[in-house]
Amino acid sequence: MIPIDELQVAELQKTRIACAYLFSSQLARSDIFLKQLDFGTLKKSYLKKAKMYHPDLYRHEQKEIIDKKIERFIKIRESYEMLSSFFDEKSHTISEKTIRKGKIIAIGGAKGGIGKSLYTANLGVFLANKGLRTVVVDLDLGGANLHLYLGETFIKCNINDFINNKVSSLQNIIIPTKYGPYLIGGDSSQLGAANINYMRKLKLLNAIKKIDADYIIIDLGGDTSYNIIDFFLLADHGIVMTTCDPASYVDAYNFIKTALYRKLNRLFGPESKYKGQKDHDLEQLIRKATMPEKGSKFINMENLVEEVKRELPQSLPLLSEAILTFNPNLIVNRVPPNYNVSQIVDRIREVATKMLSINVRYLGCIGYQQEIELSARNLVPVVSKSTNCDLTKNLSQIFDTLMCK
Repeated sequence: MIPIDELQVAELQKTRIACAYLFSSQLARSDIFLKQLDFGTLKKSYLKKAKMYHPDLYRHEQKEIIDKKIERFIKIRESYEMLSSFFDEKSHTISEKTIRKGKIIAIGGAKGGIGKSLYTANLGVFLANKGLRTVVVDLDLGGANLHLYLGETFIKCNINDFINNKVSSLQNIIIPTKYGPYLIGGDSSQLGAANINYMRKLKLLNAIKKIDADYIIIDLGGDTSYNIIDFFLLADHGIVMTTCDPASYVDAYNFIKTALYRKLNRLFGPESKYKGQKDHDLEQLIRKATMPEKGSKFINMENLVEEVKRELPQSLPLLSEAILTFNPNLIVNRVPPNYNVSQIVDRIREVATKMLSINVRYLGCIGYQQEIELSARNLVPVVSKSTNCDLTKNLSQIFDTLMCK
């Protein structure tokens, strides 16, 4: 049973589309069918459709036909995963996954000092001003300062209290701020704060997903450590920030590349939705491509896809889906007046398409504004002072682009 009366309009629409892929358009429009759907019927239909469109059956067909079958197969799998989230396979009861969760936005970039924390703080205020319950989270564990940009010079509890089991839930350390958004602050004074072990990181990843909010905005540190990248990959929307400085936009591309490589190498990790489908042969091919031995030739994503298609055709849909669903977004910050950012954006997108076979979506830029720099010293978010300032306009345009599918 799918609780359609409890779903928001957008969620219900996605549910009907998923049903159309697994059953039919007519049944997808039927409220009675959705309310009476059980897990057994869902799984039976999925197995039937998956077998019908599995690309292994068409390996001798033309490339255009195979590509269409792969695309359909991915849609069928996504539809099944979406619908099965309403059920617990053993008890057929509604799953915990139906609890409202926030849209997670992560702000990353492989260089410090480019304005990620300032942007996170102001985006949080911007969304809170729109009446949205917004929680900003400082996950720059080695250099936490997000609280300062929200006017909080001292926070009693921080994320280390949760990591170190001093509090049982992130809810215990969420605090309101005077400018609207709620805050989970950090504290980098603790020795080794940035180097949390894997199990603690997994605990933190799971806890963030359960925060009750309309939007959860994560401020990340300026590097490409595994912890930072894993937090970035957690997000529904990953934003990579750069400035016009060559070192910054080179690092931005490296951050994107590292994130994709990490996603592929963690394809069957306990944090992944594919954790029960472990494929050792595919893991080895991915590792060879993304972590070549000294002296070995670098293999781009197109080469990897071709090798998997040749050696492990049954694993191709999984790899293709993992690459296709990696959709990083780009923002250029602190742009000087009359500066043409297209050369930076085009270069990053061109290399990402050629080497990584992905599309980097450009969200927009933020011009250099003296008031933003002053706000960093005054500890007052710019958008809290004016709903019509340049930064507010920038944030509005970028956010609209981000949410536009």
